Amino acid sequence: MSGINAKVIHFGNDRKVIRRKEFLKQLSHELVLPQLSRRSELTLGMPLNLQNKLKIYQTPGNDEHEEPETTGMKRKRCEDCAGLGNKRKLTKYNREKCKKIVCLTHLDTFCGVCNTDFLAAHSNN
Repeated sequence: MSGINAKVIHFGNDRKVIRRKEFLKQLSHELVLPQLSRRSELTLGMPLNLQNKLKIYQTPGNDEHEEPETTGMKRKRCEDCAGLGNKRKLTKYNREKCKKIVCLTHLDTFCGVCNTDFLAAHSNN
């Protein structure tokens, strides 16, 4: 019913004759485009073949929001948990400066390299 109403409005505005089947295909495609664009930006956990197909619907300029470090990265064992003799936790996170692989429990603690950089940066003030 809504497809017929849309065709009547389209014909009334453009006076362009188009087959009903073609009009409904075009209408449905245009209604789905905004959702495809939004979905192409949220690819976490999606199979790679679908990610590649959705890339054509990405809006330009949204590439800087991607996180290349965590996308496709395999989970590795936390280096701090292994040193403490605890059961080893698998994680996908690492520290910004030293790139040491840590779980969320140890992410906010400083290591020797990060601590040295932190102290050197704040001792000049």
